[in-house]
Amino acid sequence: MAVERGEKHTRGTFLKRGAAGAAGVVASGGVIRTAAGLAASRERAAAGAPIRVGLTNALTGVLSVTEKSIWQGAKLAVDEINAKGGINGRKIHDITEDYASDFTLVVQKAQKLALQDKVAMVIGGYTSASRVSMIPIMEQNNKLLFYGTYYEGLECSPNCYYGGAVPNQFLTDYVPWVMKNLGKTFYIVGSDYIYPRTVSAIVQKLVKQRGGKIVGDKYFPLGTTQFGPTVSDIQAKKPDVVLSNMVGDSTIAFYKQYKNAGLTAEKHPIAATVTTEVEAKAMGVEFAKGHFMTATYFQSLNNPNNKRFVAAFKKRWGHDAVTHMPLVGTYQSVYLFAKAASMLKGNDVYNTKKLSAALNRSRITNAPEGIPIHVIPGNHHTNHPVYVGQTNNTGQFDIVAKFPSRDANPFPPQVVPVSKAPKCPAPLSKTSKG
Repeated sequence: MAVERGEKHTRGTFLKRGAAGAAGVVASGGVIRTAAGLAASRERAAAGAPIRVGLTNALTGVLSVTEKSIWQGAKLAVDEINAKGGINGRKIHDITEDYASDFTLVVQKAQKLALQDKVAMVIGGYTSASRVSMIPIMEQNNKLLFYGTYYEGLECSPNCYYGGAVPNQFLTDYVPWVMKNLGKTFYIVGSDYIYPRTVSAIVQKLVKQRGGKIVGDKYFPLGTTQFGPTVSDIQAKKPDVVLSNMVGDSTIAFYKQYKNAGLTAEKHPIAATVTTEVEAKAMGVEFAKGHFMTATYFQSLNNPNNKRFVAAFKKRWGHDAVTHMPLVGTYQSVYLFAKAASMLKGNDVYNTKKLSAALNRSRITNAPEGIPIHVIPGNHHTNHPVYVGQTNNTGQFDIVAKFPSRDANPFPPQVVPVSKAPKCPAPLSKTSKG
């Protein structure tokens, strides 16, 4: 033990210091503090510190036509929560990372948010490629991802929460409705990755079970903008309906070339699973009008929560901004996270096990979708209503059908036999910390 100059030490001095140490007393700046007091001080500091949350989307590149607005939805939710005093008096400190439509870069961005920024949760992503790239980072580093977009299912990670719908929610009623109202022969087009291919497999099963027929099934790399041969094939085969799982810039190019080739919504309607208000706006009303889309949300929904939300979004991002399903799913995900965080004290929000347990009890009533939204503890997914919309002459969707809310089943029996469906979700890693 070093002896400070000018200090007289006696046997009593050392005995007093020893007693203080045994009692957990620390001398700091002449002030005696107990270990319990320091712990309480740290707890008070944590109680007032901002809560770090990562937001990651493609703000540039071929996916930015949709993903920029998804990020805007997340940012609006953060701003609204902070304006109301935050979470138990703590503001959300959001850290945004643009992964530039690059699925290698999204891994690096997720690592930065998890390891360097040490966020409580990452919220974002859009394509399934972005999600499946981030989940291993979350699992390896014991962090949580809230993925706000509808997707193909076939997954149930303990480190991921899912704020959007899965096929048993948005396809189960949609395909029979399409067959009843639009026709029974289908030509399927989609971008070439897991979501379009899985949705196509489910659609084909549903169509064939009901006596329908698939006359085409084509896939294109993300960013493809030339569809001449496929449009010609559609003209030759004359399906009753084209089911589109196109994503990003490809959607806009396909719809334009479809109409320019003389294919009309009246005779050959497109029934989409991805074409939202933002793509309809980007392509122009003349190309989108008359075609159909299934969604858990449309901007045109007539309920008080949605009217307030749409007004707030336009005020924040401009009068011409449009809202849509992936945006709203992510907006609601931020609120579900905030609700869960409000159940925790101090730094417990950074404890993955405690945050996960709170998320499993999270529920919000201000959802623009029109019903209360809650996390389903058994599989980390969420409940949703489902609507069918037809694009009108303003670029918005007229609601032509509505179906009841369904709880998610990420392993639909059309592609995964019930006996082979995995346990969902698997427990958090026993060896992980926090």
